[in-house]
Amino acid sequence: MKSRVHASAASAAAILVALLAAALPGSASAGTLNGERPIVIAHRGASGYLPEHTMEAYKLAVQMGADFIEPDLFLTADGVLVARHDRSLNTTTNVQAVAATNPAIAAKVMGTAYNVDQLTYAEVKSLTARSRTSNGYQTVDTYFDPAYDYKVAGFSEVLDYVYGIYQSTGDVVGIYPEVKTIGGNPAYNLAIAQALLAALDDAKYGDFFDGHLKNVYLQSFDQSIIQYLNANTNLPAIFLTGCTNTPAQAQAIAQYADGIGTSAGGLSQACVDNAHDAGLTVHAYTLTNNPSQYQTVYDLDVDGIFGNHPDVNKAVRDQIYPVPEPASLVLFGLALAGLGIARRKLV
Repeated sequence: MKSRVHASAASAAAILVALLAAALPGSASAGTLNGERPIVIAHRGASGYLPEHTMEAYKLAVQMGADFIEPDLFLTADGVLVARHDRSLNTTTNVQAVAATNPAIAAKVMGTAYNVDQLTYAEVKSLTARSRTSNGYQTVDTYFDPAYDYKVAGFSEVLDYVYGIYQSTGDVVGIYPEVKTIGGNPAYNLAIAQALLAALDDAKYGDFFDGHLKNVYLQSFDQSIIQYLNANTNLPAIFLTGCTNTPAQAQAIAQYADGIGTSAGGLSQACVDNAHDAGLTVHAYTLTNNPSQYQTVYDLDVDGIFGNHPDVNKAVRDQIYPVPEPASLVLFGLALAGLGIARRKLV
């Protein structure tokens, strides 16, 4: 009889936990892979407000509450990782104007392009970064200072910045670096991946980037790079690819990747479900400042969205998946405590 009473207490506590969990705002029954709220990823930093891949864009993204910031990575001619999306520097820097008075840089032109892998780190740092001003990039001038000399960010600067935040505040800001590639140059592409892993493993950061804080994702469009990363680190490797339209496609990718990054325009519920069933994370790219688009994509139960306007992204995410209120968390904790007491009585 006594054991039945204790069992009933355990059952009651378990039911209370379940009811409170369901009542907790945002305890959503999130349909994400891990059941947690999806992440807000700042695409190239707050690139809708400031020149992409600059420290200013990354810092603004963090101020706006992004969970992760994304640096695309190339290697300079002297082997330094820098954050650029394009191999050519023409569109996102003033390199052509600088080359007009700098013979050393002018001599490195390939056709009409000044490529990041042909310039030294110092030469890249001598340039001023600028915005594309199209396709959602710097669509708002609120934060932009035309007189300011924005610089291309080095990857070490990005790592130092997020690690510094952790040291000073205890807050964890994630990084989501992409290994960019040059067609026909697999050795160069592999060198980027190797340099990336070495940078994350730098002793000065301790174990901050080793994955235990869930603050690092690695990504690439190149399957061979994803396979290399998967084999050489425990950090999650995300393959940038099309939708997983069949369970078989998802299962095949799951053999060498931890997730997929796919275009929001081609996303479907079946794609997300297939990926999740195969154990794959799903991150969608790239949205701008239209709240209804974020709503539509979050409703598909994706695990995160890349957006150029982190404040808009976060506002929609938080509306769909609110942060639990402190009072609710206290009640939830009491329920868990009650369950623990009931279980101890059964022993």
